[in-house]
Amino acid sequence: MILLSVILFASCSGDKTPEQLRDEILNYKEKISLLEKKLKEIDTVSKKEVKIKVNVKKAVLETVSHTFSITGNVTAEKSVFVTPEMNGQIKKIYVSEGQKVRKGQILVMLNGNVTRNGISEVKTALQLAQTIYEKQKKLWEQKVGKEIDYLQAENGKKSLEAKLKTLNSQLDMTIIKAPISGIIDEIYLKEGELASPGRQLIDLVSLEKLEIEADISEEYLPYLKKDAPVMVSFPAFPDIHIKTKISRTGNIVNKVNRTFKLKVKLNNIENKIKPNMIADLLLSDYTGNNILLPSMIVKTDVKGEYVYIVKNNRAVKIYVETGISIGQNTVINKGINEGDFVVIEGANLLANGSGVAINKEQ
Repeated sequence: MILLSVILFASCSGDKTPEQLRDEILNYKEKISLLEKKLKEIDTVSKKEVKIKVNVKKAVLETVSHTFSITGNVTAEKSVFVTPEMNGQIKKIYVSEGQKVRKGQILVMLNGNVTRNGISEVKTALQLAQTIYEKQKKLWEQKVGKEIDYLQAENGKKSLEAKLKTLNSQLDMTIIKAPISGIIDEIYLKEGELASPGRQLIDLVSLEKLEIEADISEEYLPYLKKDAPVMVSFPAFPDIHIKTKISRTGNIVNKVNRTFKLKVKLNNIENKIKPNMIADLLLSDYTGNNILLPSMIVKTDVKGEYVYIVKNNRAVKIYVETGISIGQNTVINKGINEGDFVVIEGANLLANGSGVAINKEQ
């Protein structure tokens, strides 16, 4: 058609010679040939598929652990307040605050003069009762005398023996000893003051064995068990980190704040850690071997969550089952196999079956 147009144009040019027209027609033919060649090139390019450049990550199984931190309170595993078992005036205090004591060591002596006097009286009476009893016993064995006299003498002796035993026990109560080994934290009374049962006399604490108690949300109850590892640190001592285990988890959930108790035991380091200090507990609620992918590449449609993988230079839409999120990553439980190339950059431009070119593999 282009050639026909040229001929018609030439036939209308009556002023040109046949040679000139022939040259013009040849010139136009060359131009037409070039134009047809370019049209073929354009058509070939338009039919050629444009591949989208993407970055991919090879899926591999890796050890995954999710941790969280809570705050607990330090208590002494052995901590007692010492109080006397009987009323008495404090005669002597043998220890001072901050002093280390061992179990059974004498701490305080109460005034026991009244009890000692009573013991002396009973011992004197007991000597007489013992003499009478022995004489009545001999008479009774010889079938001389009355049985009632023998029984009364025996009862009098036993009664005084029991009373002496009671007085000796009371005298022992005037000596207050340390029930555990530890440190005298505070002394509440002074020499000359009256001590009585139930009234706090001395605070005694052992710092060798400590316990940390914390309240944890009930959502973690299925994941935290006895003997699970714990890393303990202290804001007051940033350089101290102690690896230990959960010693106990509570069996009751607090209905007010929906938490349960967790306890951790630990050995004190150089007695630096003190009761009522704050402790940070680093706990793990998940550990496993999983495929981990950036959370941002996991998309959602009406069917569920999905990602793109590359197979044979094409994007394939794969629906996945996700697990716990760890930082900016998500655990993939199902859908992705080890060795799959997952698109981590450029996925927003893809559709299922899109041609892709891998730009970078991570």
